[in-house]
Formats: sequence, C-alpha cells, structure tokens
Amino acid sequence: MRRASLASSVGRLGRFGLAFPIAAAVIVALMPWLGLGLTIQRELQLAAIYALIVAGFNIGYGYGGQLALGQVAVFAGGAYVTAILYNHGVTELTIAIVASVAFAGLLGLITGLPGLRFADWSLALVAFFLVLLIPNITDLLSAQTGGVIGIPGIQGPTLFGQALSAKAFYVVTIVVSALVLLLYRNLVKSRYGNGLLVLRHGQALARSVGLSPYRLRLSAYLWSALPAGLAGAFYAYFSSYIQAGVFDFSLVTLMLAASALGGTRSIWAAPIACAILVVGPDQVAAFDKYSVLAYGVLLMVVGVGFAAGLAGVGDTALARFSGRLRPRSQAADVASDGAAGAGRSDSPDPLAIAGASLSTRGVSKAFGGVRALCEVDFDARQGEITAIIGANGAGKTTLLNAISGLIPLDSGEVRLGEEVISRLAADRIARAGVSRTFQTPQVPDTLSVLDVAASSRISRRRLPSVEVGLRSPRYWKVQRQDLLRARAALAFVGLEHDEQLPAVALPLGRRRILEVARSIAAEPAAVLFDEPAAGLDQEALESLAAVLRKLRDERATVVLIEHNVRFVMDVADTVYVMELGSVIASGPPEVVRRDEAVIASYLGHRHAAPEGPAAEVREPAKVGDGD
Repeated sequence: MRRASLASSVGRLGRFGLAFPIAAAVIVALMPWLGLGLTIQRELQLAAIYALIVAGFNIGYGYGGQLALGQVAVFAGGAYVTAILYNHGVTELTIAIVASVAFAGLLGLITGLPGLRFADWSLALVAFFLVLLIPNITDLLSAQTGGVIGIPGIQGPTLFGQALSAKAFYVVTIVVSALVLLLYRNLVKSRYGNGLLVLRHGQALARSVGLSPYRLRLSAYLWSALPAGLAGAFYAYFSSYIQAGVFDFSLVTLMLAASALGGTRSIWAAPIACAILVVGPDQVAAFDKYSVLAYGVLLMVVGVGFAAGLAGVGDTALARFSGRLRPRSQAADVASDGAAGAGRSDSPDPLAIAGASLSTRGVSKAFGGVRALCEVDFDARQGEITAIIGANGAGKTTLLNAISGLIPLDSGEVRLGEEVISRLAADRIARAGVSRTFQTPQVPDTLSVLDVAASSRISRRRLPSVEVGLRSPRYWKVQRQDLLRARAALAFVGLEHDEQLPAVALPLGRRRILEVARSIAAEPAAVLFDEPAAGLDQEALESLAAVLRKLRDERATVVLIEHNVRFVMDVADTVYVMELGSVIASGPPEVVRRDEAVIASYLGHRHAAPEGPAAEVREPAKVGDGD
C-alpha cells in the first residue's frame, strides 16, 4: 500500500511537472494577442533562442560532464548559414533550419572526433579556440560573410512559401523551441540520460555496463551542438543583421550564467533562466558595460548559494509540498508522462539468469617489468560459486580486470561458453554477458536505487536517440522491460522497498548489495564480484551470502574475489589460491585449506584448522598494496 501510494503521489507531481512547462509555452506563444508589448515580445523571443543553446550545453556538460563552450561558435555558424542563404534568395525557414542544423552536426563531428580522443580539457580548448576564430574565419570568407561589416538587411522568413509576420515568426520561434526542449527533456529523462550520468561517474563503470565511453561522449557532444545551430537560424531572422562581434565571450558567459542559474541538469529551467538574464539586464541602461562582471558574480553566487539552480529550488519546494522525498528515477518520469502503468508491476517478472562457463587459458599480463599474471588457467562453472583468494598483490583483481576487458592481455585467452571474449573491448564483453562489481562501490550520486539497478540494461536493445526523444511505442516497451527487470533484481537482493531512494543514501553494505542487483539485472552469463564483503558487518555478510547462494540456486556462474577467508570457505564451491600472479592451488574449500602451499603462503598453520568447520578459518593479516 505504501508503494502504491508513493507511486500515485509521484504520478500526480510528475504530471503537474510536465503539464506546467507545456502550458507555460502555450501562454507565452499567445502573448502577442494578450496585449504583450513589442519590446517584451522580442526579449522573450530572444530568451527562447538562447534557451536552445543552454539546453544543448546542459546535455553536454550537466549530463555528459563535457566542458565544451563551442555552442556559441555553432550558434554563429547557424546564423551565418541562414544569412548567406538569404543573400542567395533562399528565405524558406525550413530550409534554413535544416541547413543550419546540418552545419551544426558537421562542425560538432569535426571538432568532437579529435577533441574527445584526448583529455576533457582538450575538448574545452578546442571549443575555446572555435570562439576565438569566429572573426578570423568571417574575415577569410568575407565574400560570403561580409567580413567585419557582416550581413545586414535580413528580412522576415517564409514558411512553406508564405511570408511570416512578426507575430507569426514569434509564435513559430516559441513553439519550435518548446518542442525541441520537450524532445531534449525526454532524451535526458531516459536510459540515454542515465547512461551519460553513469559515464560521468567513471569510464570503468560505463564499460562494465556495456557502454562505449567514446561513442557516448561523441553522441552527447553532437546532441549539444544541434540546438545551437537551430538557434542560429532563428537568430539571423530575429536580429536582421549578423556580425562576428556579437558572438564573443560575453555571450559565452551569458550562456554559462543561464545554465548555472537554471540548473545544469535541467532542460525546462533553461528558458526561465534565459528570460531572467535577457529581460532583467535590458531594464538597466549601463548593463552592457558591466555584463561580464555581472554574469561572473552571478556564477559565483549561484555556485555557492544553490548549486542546483532554479531547478534544484523547485525540486526542494515540491518535495516539501508533497511531504516526502521526491523520487528522481525513471519510474517517476514514466509516471510524469502519464504512463505510470507502463513501468509498474505488482509482481516483477522473474530474472532469467542463464549462466555460462567462464574460463581462462595461459592468461598473462605484465606492467613494466612486474608480472601481474603468469599463465593463469581458471574455470568457473554454471551453478557454482568459484572463489579466488590470495594476499594483496597476488593478481586477483588484475585477473578480474583482464576477464572483463578493462586491461588488455599480453597472452592467453578468455572464453565465455564457447566464445572467445579476450579480444573484445570491455563494453562488448559486458554486452556478451559478463557483469561485475567493484572493490569500492561505483554508485552515481545522481541516480536513484531503481535507476542504478536499471543502468546495466542501457546497452541492451539499443534505440535511436530520436526514437527515445519522441517516445515511440518501442521506447515504452523497452522502458517497461528495463523497469520490470530492475525491480526483479532489487526484489532478488531485498532492496525493493528502497527503489526510490537516492543510491548514495544507502549505507555501505546496501550499496554493495545494490551493485549485485545492478549486475544481475542485466541477466548476465557470468557475474564477477570484487571483494563484496569488504567493510561489512555480520548482518550484511549474512545478507550477501544469502544473495550469492540464491544466484547459485538460479544456475548463475559466480566468480568471487574476497579476503574474508571465513566467508569464502562458507559460500564457495571451488576455491583458487593465487600468489604473485600464479595459481598455486585449486579445489573444494575443504581441500584448499589443507593444502601445504596455501598454508605456507597465505593461511598460516594456525588458521588452517584442518579438522574444524569452515567457519573456524579466519582471515589472515593483509600485507602490502594492490589486489
């Protein structure tokens, strides 16, 4: 009952949250017929144009974590493309939009391909120089761009052959901007947006759930550029005069200030912030002289006072109004679109964990002159828990990283079932069916428990981004399947009552269990656990052991790396012992703990307990660093 009540409350808040911006866009579009003055009308129109640029910046930076300021250069390119078309007799707005957006995509691709190959700052520098080069490029192409003088005399456009009046052009600008913002809102409130947040948390985590960091970052960069090109097309007809001096760092600072004021992870707040920063300064005659200083002060105030911007303030107000923490999950977004039934199920579908054998043959890896892995042969069978133990530096985590593709092998091969996966990239290995956890729980601080569990399914049955943004029927089908599987995984590990909590609010033990849920939500062929018992108390250890046994009972293939020898001997079916990158013993727990080589190198005679139960074996002292 409590969960049903919560879902109902989320749905009401979500539907209000989606209906409000749509209603606001309709009202703003009708303002000229409601007595809106020409000056305010033009200011709102300019704010809508700027909001497109800010929305693009937010998807690139707020979600993708890419500090790329090149949207202003793309904006300038879109404006010049439209102006040049006008000078050649092409006044059709749809043609100008298509050409400007195509130019934006091309420029984004040209600058993104090399910039994203290197560190994040290289992309920021590329974008920085793009803005600096605008006057030089326009001067070089002065025959088309007018050089320093620019392109004056751009009159109103036509739409489908019909000339647009000032009022009609205003309405088209508002409506198109609102539709693009809605598409972008849908894009970020989906598995794509969650994928960007996963990538922002770390590339290793992104690869482990089947995402290619480079391709995802490039797509985010392209999506961030496209609305700037569209904004340029509208701006050319809005201003009637294009000149390079308009597209300077004062405009860059304005975009940054608007993004910070509205909230870098909000799409709907972008037009509100732009309206504040466009309408307000126009009331102060001397503002242009001190604009950069004013925007800089605003950025500092927002950063210190309310880092989440107006969107964060609105979320807090809604949370207080509802009397409970407002969920930030995909389930809430399903409800907000009026389709809560698509993401809810009284009884989640059972997980289909079809395990497959996992083996390595002759696996070796060296870092410089240090041999981390030396001809390692390893077998994990379906329906068994296979554990790997050894002192720190023995090569356990290195072996796991080699299996999951996070480090390349020097020699040897890894097989999943009959397929050789050792030559695949990490994201392809994850998509092939290898899932894993990490020594330190990798839980993005921006996702709910449910979203974290569902994030392992982002790379399954991929959909085109446009289809996601338009909310096609196929999108709803995939969304429903993702949520059902994620809920089934949470129920499997006992976290079903925490699904709407922020994931970082969970204590360490439950965050580790959440990583298990994320791993099995993908319905993998093999699950790799890297020290899941580290830092857990006895109650959490018992919960973890119960989950591992349930996975075994479901015929999953489980690989466990752990220092807690008592825990390993209690749950494992087969134990491998490593020392200095090599396997020195393997077999059932009761055999391994009596092995003289294992006793000498790791357990010690007083910990071997040759006649006692496995529970009597205690963890030896850890020595050194590494895995």
